[in-house]
Amino acid sequence: MLGYYFPVIEIRGYAMIEKTKLAYIILLSMILSPLSVLGQSHGNHGGHGDHGHAHMGPTVSCTNLANPPWDGLSEKDKQRFNNLEQELSGLNTPEAAIAAGFFPALGDIPGMGIHYVNLSMGLDKDYNIDLPNQLMFSPIDGEEKLVGAAYAFVDVPNTDVQLPFESEFASWHDHPQFANDGETLHMLHVWFVDSSNGPFAGLNFWLPYQTAGIEIPNPCWMAEEEIADRIRKVSFALTQFDWEGSESDLSGQGGEARPSSDEIQGISDSTGVDGEVVEAIVTTDGAAGASWNRPPSISSDRLEMLEVLGAAAQNDDIDAWRIAADTFLADLNEEEMNRVLATLGVLGENQMSSAERDAAGISQPGSRN
Repeated sequence: MLGYYFPVIEIRGYAMIEKTKLAYIILLSMILSPLSVLGQSHGNHGGHGDHGHAHMGPTVSCTNLANPPWDGLSEKDKQRFNNLEQELSGLNTPEAAIAAGFFPALGDIPGMGIHYVNLSMGLDKDYNIDLPNQLMFSPIDGEEKLVGAAYAFVDVPNTDVQLPFESEFASWHDHPQFANDGETLHMLHVWFVDSSNGPFAGLNFWLPYQTAGIEIPNPCWMAEEEIADRIRKVSFALTQFDWEGSESDLSGQGGEARPSSDEIQGISDSTGVDGEVVEAIVTTDGAAGASWNRPPSISSDRLEMLEVLGAAAQNDDIDAWRIAADTFLADLNEEEMNRVLATLGVLGENQMSSAERDAAGISQPGSRN
């Protein structure tokens, strides 16, 4: 079952909910929803081939666009990053984010981390450039850390809404399946930590390495596609295993992160979204049917393989890293590798714009009315 290790959310009665409110309900399930039908859209990966035309992110300079302060950006963009980080400095812990109305949803998504969503901010085109409506946290060194943010709004596919940054690497990706016909849900990720594909990458392949406590590869290796392909596969393979101490009660799986009944009702009152649906978004054991299957622990043999992999990265030895990566990937069984490739394909396609999917010959996801 390809989607086994991802949260599954069932929302009842969504057809009666206003479009922009519905968009928030499915905003964080938009990437996970296709995982239930991966066998249809990415069915045959037995040969461990590539991920088709899925957008794996741009190749950026490893000297000035691989990590903050993103020296390769224009002065205007660097200043905007500084302003944004300062604005969000008071929300850099899960506790602070929750207190400000951002609630964790659906667990740790590979390459993105845990989305904390502010339902009350809406999805209007007039977004707040200094306060994105989503924050992204990821387990690093055993702690949930603020690693990025995301802007989201609903508009027509060829939106004229200005991007918050002028860089050529900043672009909206969109999800037409989560808006009415003729419209789509546009998004942009921004990263406050080292990123495999730059400050605006849809997927940050370093996050699973950091969650697992494994040295990330040299960012310059991303320029070599045959190495970058291995980096991505290892990254998503790591997400299939439980890493002791990598998850906290604030990751959306329960504990103190669960909003109170009064908080859920407050969100419902301010947004007009049914309280049961709100509960399904911000909890994983709500009455609306959200659930989570915890992944298995990694074997000692595989841990040893990953120790060799991490040592090669630490020694900046690309040849040793290649061999170690191949050894680890070869140890995955067919189901595990199929899950890696299928998840890469689905998440990659979700980081494309409608125009990019058209150009690549990828069918647009169906719209919801």
